[in-house]
Amino acid sequence: MPSDTTPRGEQTSTPELALGPAPSRSEVTSTLIEAARRVLRRRFRVVLLIRDAYAHLEANTDALTAVWTDLRAALRLLVAWTRRSYRKVSTTSLVLLVAALLYFVTPIDAIPDPLGALGFVDDLAVVQTAVETVRDELDQFRSWEERQCLPASS
Repeated sequence: MPSDTTPRGEQTSTPELALGPAPSRSEVTSTLIEAARRVLRRRFRVVLLIRDAYAHLEANTDALTAVWTDLRAALRLLVAWTRRSYRKVSTTSLVLLVAALLYFVTPIDAIPDPLGALGFVDDLAVVQTAVETVRDELDQFRSWEERQCLPASS
């Protein structure tokens, strides 16, 4: 075990960190998908995730301009889904969006968030990929939202 020396010349032992091999991309993906499925089993978990994602989004506005509009629409979709006012979204799309949000709010990333805009490159890629994958359903949700805001015709 390695040891360090204190300012007085005393030796202290430093525990070795056994990190092991980094998880593969497929292991990370399957872990995120399983976590998303668990979150989706309880509406309050989805609500907490939405809250955390909004806080993370607001705290990092400058770094997230590329996905700002789509991410906010995805969060509104999840809010409507948890309120049971919008249900025309597939389970696959819900899982993808929640998995992307879990990656987004989790501080353990491929590129650490404290690195500023550079730290959000991986977050942007994950969120953008999820949004592009569910683009049609997100656009349908936006249309539904617009219809909800229109006054009823006489």
